[in-house]
Amino acid sequence: MFAFFFGSFLTTLLTSVDKCPAHKSGVTKLEPHPELFLMILVLSAPQYEEKRLSLRNTWLRLGQPLGLPYYPEDFIYLPTYNKRGHLEREGPSEQANRLRVYVDWLDSVQSPKSSDVPKRNIKIKHFFAIGTLGIHPNLRANLDKEQAQFQDLLFLPRLVDVYANLTEKLLHSIDALIHHYNFTYLLKVDDDTYVKLDYLLNELVSYDRKLIRKARDYRGDPLPALYWGYFNGRANIKTKGQWSESNYYLAQRYITYALGGGYVLGRMLCEFIGNNSHHLSSYVSEDISVGTWLAAFRHVYRRHDPRFDTGYMSRKCRAHHLVLHKRNETLMRDLYNGKLCTFEAGNEIYLKRPTEYYYDWRKTADKCCDNLVA
Repeated sequence: MFAFFFGSFLTTLLTSVDKCPAHKSGVTKLEPHPELFLMILVLSAPQYEEKRLSLRNTWLRLGQPLGLPYYPEDFIYLPTYNKRGHLEREGPSEQANRLRVYVDWLDSVQSPKSSDVPKRNIKIKHFFAIGTLGIHPNLRANLDKEQAQFQDLLFLPRLVDVYANLTEKLLHSIDALIHHYNFTYLLKVDDDTYVKLDYLLNELVSYDRKLIRKARDYRGDPLPALYWGYFNGRANIKTKGQWSESNYYLAQRYITYALGGGYVLGRMLCEFIGNNSHHLSSYVSEDISVGTWLAAFRHVYRRHDPRFDTGYMSRKCRAHHLVLHKRNETLMRDLYNGKLCTFEAGNEIYLKRPTEYYYDWRKTADKCCDNLVA
């Protein structure tokens, strides 16, 4: 009899723990904001106050007002399910056409008339995520002063803020945000990334409006969950250096992922990651981890976008880029002031920058990226 009741008690305990796991992040003092459209998560090291200030003084100011006419819904692609229940994605020719359409639209709205700009109230919020476990008291005092002034630091009390913990940092951050805020999309970036936020937000709003309007067309299938960035499917598993992965044995190459300089996730995907963080394998690179975690879902809309320049090294400067990684404070200010390609001065001719490609989803991952952007 005792064994029966003990077994019942243990089953109840385990079930309740599974349904209501302790929050991984330990964050308890965030105010809920039920009407956010976009949450911006910036992963930043504790000592990089100047980088954070640079973002605050430049592209983070571009969220309100949008100052642009809506991107036409006719140009927005919504994926459909094939007969086997998987989402269809655009091939290289469709991606190339979409880029041409965007460039043409961009030329037409460089100087919009005030009467053409609709009034809108799109709510966004940003946080700089910083681990505070074991931090030096002097550095913590500086962070507290910064927080008192700006109120935009997401302190992660259970995380030691070192590069080796980058994936855990993302998990702690998402855990905190999904449990304290209702948002529709998450934009994750590094603190050396510049975002043309007005243009990105404008297109994201147009996409979301069309998705809501067309929701009934999906019938019994789940709505596509957006995973938007610049994808790579042919990256070799690193065996040396700070990116070395000793525990990645799933394939000969990393499973397709969006490069970590910046990508967008729908809330449903954030909830899956946050609510299952205790069960997920953490790899050294957070972007590779995200791609691996989401690989099995049939309703993930992986949107490959050449406008995301988000790799380990910046590509050739192009006017159509929306998200630009590896920019220092000077380049941030230049971009904000309309100077597009100042970094190409000097010895730029000697730099072999990565090529820009369209992703071919109809081929195996090792042959994904051979269609170059002209």
